[in-house]
Amino acid sequence: MNGLYIIPILAFLIIVHEIGHFVTARMVGVRVEEFGIGIPPRVKGWTRNGVIWSINAIPFGGFVRVKGEDGADMEPGSMNTKSPGQRAFFLAAGSFMNLVTAVVLMVVLIGVQGIPTENVYIAEVTPNSPAETAGWRQGDRIVAVEGTEIEGVEELIAKTRDLAGDEMDVTIERDGQLLDTTVSPREDPPRGEGATGVLLRPVAAADIVIEGIEPGSIAETAGITAGDRIVAINGKEISDAFLAVDALEAAQGSQATLIVDGAGEPREVQLDLPVVGIAIDKVLAGTPAGLAGWVPGDRLVAIDGQPLTSLAVLNDTIESNQGETIPATIVRDGETIETPLRAPELDTDERPLEALGVDVSLPSLTGAIGIDEKIEPRYEDVPVAQVLPRGFEEAWDTTVAMVNGIRDLFTGRAPLDQIAGPVGMGQITSEAIEASPLPVWVVLTQLSIVLSLNLAVLNLLPLPALDGGRLVFVLIEILRGGRKIAPEKEGIVHFVGLVLLLGVMFVVAFGDVTRIIEGRSFIP
Repeated sequence: MNGLYIIPILAFLIIVHEIGHFVTARMVGVRVEEFGIGIPPRVKGWTRNGVIWSINAIPFGGFVRVKGEDGADMEPGSMNTKSPGQRAFFLAAGSFMNLVTAVVLMVVLIGVQGIPTENVYIAEVTPNSPAETAGWRQGDRIVAVEGTEIEGVEELIAKTRDLAGDEMDVTIERDGQLLDTTVSPREDPPRGEGATGVLLRPVAAADIVIEGIEPGSIAETAGITAGDRIVAINGKEISDAFLAVDALEAAQGSQATLIVDGAGEPREVQLDLPVVGIAIDKVLAGTPAGLAGWVPGDRLVAIDGQPLTSLAVLNDTIESNQGETIPATIVRDGETIETPLRAPELDTDERPLEALGVDVSLPSLTGAIGIDEKIEPRYEDVPVAQVLPRGFEEAWDTTVAMVNGIRDLFTGRAPLDQIAGPVGMGQITSEAIEASPLPVWVVLTQLSIVLSLNLAVLNLLPLPALDGGRLVFVLIEILRGGRKIAPEKEGIVHFVGLVLLLGVMFVVAFGDVTRIIEGRSFIP
C-alpha cells in the first residue's frame, strides 16, 4: 500500500509544472483555453474566468492548452503572435518550476533533518571481474576514488563511468584498515555486472538500538536488554547496519564479544551465535541441488566441512571443487541431514547459485538470537548559513546523476528494464520505504525531489510533444531569421510524437506490471 504515496506526489509535481506554464502564459499575454490534469479524453470539466479546468481519463500527466498552440491562429491572445523569446519563456517555465520545487524541498529537508551520512559497501564481487582482479572483497567499504572521498553511491557510479577504460585509484576500508587499490572499469561490461563487477550497497550511517528481546532467547541469556545500543562486535566499531550484520555473520558458530551501551553505561556481553546458514527457496529438478535431495524450506548450514556463514563461502567452495562430490549439511524441520553434492562445472561467467539450480535467501541472524533491532540514522547538521548553498549543491549533484543516467539509457550502458512508469514508481516508493531506515516523510521528500528533477529534465529533451521538442522549433525559427515552420506541420510532428509517447508509456507500464507479477525488485 505504500506504493500509493506516488499518486499524490505525481499529482503535486504535475500541477506545479503546469502552473508554471499557466502563469507565464498570462504574463506574456497568451489566452489560456484549458488547464488539464491527466491526458484526454476528458472525464469532467468546468469553465471559470474563460478557462476550462478539466480532469482527464489517462491519469499520467497534465497540460495547459493555449490559444494558437497548434494552428495558424494569429488573433490577439494567440501564442503565434508572440516573439520567440516569449514562447521559449512559456515552454521552459514548467521545467523551471519543477527545478525550483526540487531545490525548495531539498533546502527544507536539509534545514529540518540535516543530511544523512551514507557509507558505500561492496555486497558482492563477480568472479573474473575487474573488482576481483583488484582484490576487492565482499564487505569492503569504498572510501575514496582518485583521492576524493566518496559520499554516496551516485558519486561513485559517476566517477566510475567517467574513468571507464582507464585505471582508477580506489581506497577501500577492510577490517578497520585503509587499503589503496587500482581497478580498471570496463567500457562495455557484461549485462548486469556493471563496470567493475560489484554489487554496491549504500547504507545510512546509524546507531543500532535493541528495541525488544525475545524471552528465553540467546540474547536474553547473554544479558542484552531493550534500549541497549550496539557499540562494537569483536572489536569492530559498529556505525551502521551493514557492519553489524557483517560482524555477526562472520562470528557465526562461535562466541562473539559485544560492547553495548545502555543509558550511557557501556558493558561487555558474550553472545553464543548459531550458524543460520542459507535458506533454500527454490530447487530446479535435475540440477546438482535437486540430485542432492534438497527441497524448498531446507537450510544449508555447512559445505565441505565449513560452516556456511555467507554466500561467499558457498561460491568459493563450489568454484574450488568443480566436478567433485563434496559433503553438504542441511537442516530440515529441525533435523540435521548430511547430503552428497556434486559441485557443478562452471561455464564462463556462470554463477555458482545458477549452476547449482537454487534460489536462496539469508535468514535473519538477529531474529535467530532473539533481537528486535531499531536502526536510528545519524544526520550531519548543516549550519543555518549553509542550508541554502548546500540545498543547491545537493540538487545539482542529483540532476547531474540523472542526466548521466538518461545518457546511459540512450547509449545502452544502462539496462532498459530499469525504466519505470507510474506503476514502477509506485513499486520503487514501496520498496524504498520498506528498505530505508529513514522516516517515511524523509523518504517521500527524497523521492519527490528526484521525480521533480526528473520531470524538469525529461520535459526539456528535444523530443516531439515535449516542451523540449517545441523549443527546438523556436530555435529553428530563430536560426531561419524569424521564418516559422508552418504551424500545421509542427502540429502534425507533435501529434505523432504524442502518439509515440503514449505507446512508450504503454510498453513501460506493461513492463512495470510484469516486473511486479514476477516478483522482481528495483532494489538489490
